[in-house]
Amino acid sequence: MLMKHQSVTEKIRRETEQVLQGQDAPRSREGLDATLFTPSSLPYTMAVFCEVLRLYPPVPFQMKQCGGTETLPDGTYLPKLSIVVWCLWAMNRSKQTWGEDAESFRPERWLRDGKLVTKSPSEYPVFNGGPRTCLGKKMAEAVAVQVVATMVWRFDFAPTDDGERISKSSLTLPMEGGLPCLVRARSPPGSASGEEAAVGP
Repeated sequence: MLMKHQSVTEKIRRETEQVLQGQDAPRSREGLDATLFTPSSLPYTMAVFCEVLRLYPPVPFQMKQCGGTETLPDGTYLPKLSIVVWCLWAMNRSKQTWGEDAESFRPERWLRDGKLVTKSPSEYPVFNGGPRTCLGKKMAEAVAVQVVATMVWRFDFAPTDDGERISKSSLTLPMEGGLPCLVRARSPPGSASGEEAAVGP
């Protein structure tokens, strides 16, 4: 998505630069302190992560079985051992929940006055919810923001072809054929080195 939306990539870089300036931190590739990059310090980058998971949830289908009789919040009665299946891929692209631009990649939908908007698990069930909320959610968010910010800061990425990437049919959501791309080291503003080198495909 970042290769398709260069303006989003540039916004991540500007946000990253602001964090580094605020901490008077080194900006060279070798001296970059990635621990400064957190979901709270990089709300736009975090919004990008949320938006990507909305459109491409790692687990596109969820399934639960009732241990006993249950009644859902809308009054639906479920006998014991009923199986409930829902499709996160479809839910996360619902215009009823996300608006007419539900199919569009728009990280700004996650921000209000520069702060990240929290969605309930019923709106955004990517990490499940309630007692079954993914135990690794906070770690995933922290690591994702740090990796995205660092990689976008240090490298330029370009696709090797114009083909549309599709997902394989699987329990999780791998990409068919992977994501071949060209990677080039970049010299961030204020860095000590002005060199750029081809890292390779």
